[in-house]
Amino acid sequence: MKVSTKLALLVGTALIGLLCIAAVTLTQLKQALVEGRQEQIQNLLLKAEHLVLYYQSLESQGKMTRLDAQAAAKTAIGQLNANSKSYFWVTTSDSVNLVHPVAELIGKKSGGNRTTSGDLTDTQAYAQGLATNHIALVDVLIHRTPTSPLEPKLQGVVAIPAWQWWIGTGFFYDDIDAAFWRVARTMLAVSALIFAMVGIMAWSMMRGIRRALGGEPVDAAEFAAQIAAGNLAAHIELRVGDKSSLLHALSEMRGKLRELVQGIQQSSDSIATGASEIAHGNIDLSQRTEEQAASLEETAASMEQLTATVKQNAENARQARQLAALASDATGRGGSAVNEVIQTMRGIAEESKKIEEIIGTIEGIAFQTNILALNAAVEAARAGEEGRGFAVVAGEVRALAQRSASAAKDIKALIGASVGRVDEGTGQVSLAGERMKEIVHSITRVSDIMGEIESASVEQSTGIEEVNRAVSQMDEVTQQNAALVEEAAAAAAALDEQAARLRSTVGAFRLAS
Repeated sequence: MKVSTKLALLVGTALIGLLCIAAVTLTQLKQALVEGRQEQIQNLLLKAEHLVLYYQSLESQGKMTRLDAQAAAKTAIGQLNANSKSYFWVTTSDSVNLVHPVAELIGKKSGGNRTTSGDLTDTQAYAQGLATNHIALVDVLIHRTPTSPLEPKLQGVVAIPAWQWWIGTGFFYDDIDAAFWRVARTMLAVSALIFAMVGIMAWSMMRGIRRALGGEPVDAAEFAAQIAAGNLAAHIELRVGDKSSLLHALSEMRGKLRELVQGIQQSSDSIATGASEIAHGNIDLSQRTEEQAASLEETAASMEQLTATVKQNAENARQARQLAALASDATGRGGSAVNEVIQTMRGIAEESKKIEEIIGTIEGIAFQTNILALNAAVEAARAGEEGRGFAVVAGEVRALAQRSASAAKDIKALIGASVGRVDEGTGQVSLAGERMKEIVHSITRVSDIMGEIESASVEQSTGIEEVNRAVSQMDEVTQQNAALVEEAAAAAAALDEQAARLRSTVGAFRLAS
């Protein structure tokens, strides 16, 4: 279907919609006008009713007689004006006119007008309406003038039961119709204007769409369908000077797509060749990477063994240092014991010297005793027989003194020999103390060297652990590289397959007619 046909249908649909809206609106307007008149009649009748009720209240209060009150009420109602086209009238319940703008009709019975439906008289319709409503509203047919034809009129009636009056007023429908047609003409004019504007806009849109499309949408859709089907050799006629329409853009797109597909066809072969070479290279690289990964695994294992060995050496050095420290302590204690022995032997030597001195004293005493015994013997000899016993005693004392001196000499000789041996032992012990000091110094030096060996072993272990971690990281990276190379090889194979599919897909485009 052409764009012009679619737009004509659109405009027709809009026209129908406007007519429907206008019909509904006018119907509602007519109803609103009638309801407005009914409300106006009810207000006027309520006003007249209140006026009559006022005079009834004067009657009930005794301020006026019924006749005076009724006369005053009729005069007041006669002076009320609904408007220039309406008036109030009052009748009795049997239709005798009490108030009417036509003076000749006062006191006469109304002519018995009928309702617009024709089935009831106006009096019957009023009575029927007042039976159920405070104000009865009835459509009746009335002569505007005695010679004029019957016209529909909206009449309203309210009853005054105490006086048996009916007060009424109304409006002819011609003023309602006049107001209705004023609004209707305005609405129809506006609808016609809107329809004209819609038509102009539709015509402008049709021209704009045709100019934007460069032709009918069917032609553009068919041309686009051929391109979508892969027929890049399709051709369409364009208007002279057309450089901005959809068909021109589709034609340009076809040309660009044709050039693009030609380039893709030429490049797909190169991509396939390159992908194949990449795949083979990646396979070779994957094999070499796996070999390198295996070597790194062996290196990592060796480094772990070396790390364990160095740690064991460090532990042995630590234990040797501890043993050297223990030996140094033991040697130190031995040196202390030797020093104590030296001190003890020196004490023995000093005590021996003191004994020699004591023995010397004993020798002196023995010598003196010997001299005294000798003197006693001399004196005993001088005394003769009286001194013979004393001489014997002196002899014994002298003999004891000589033996004491001899024993003291022997003891002194023995003590001298002991002191010599003690001195010799003291020298040997001193020499042993010096050797113990040298041993302690050597053991301390060995302990220091073992500490240095332990520190060096710890540092070496730390360095080897770092090297081991580095080798492990290299191994992990190499494993990852191997996986990446395998993925790259798979990707290259997939790329080769995709290149083949691309050649097959691009081959679906027809580039020449």
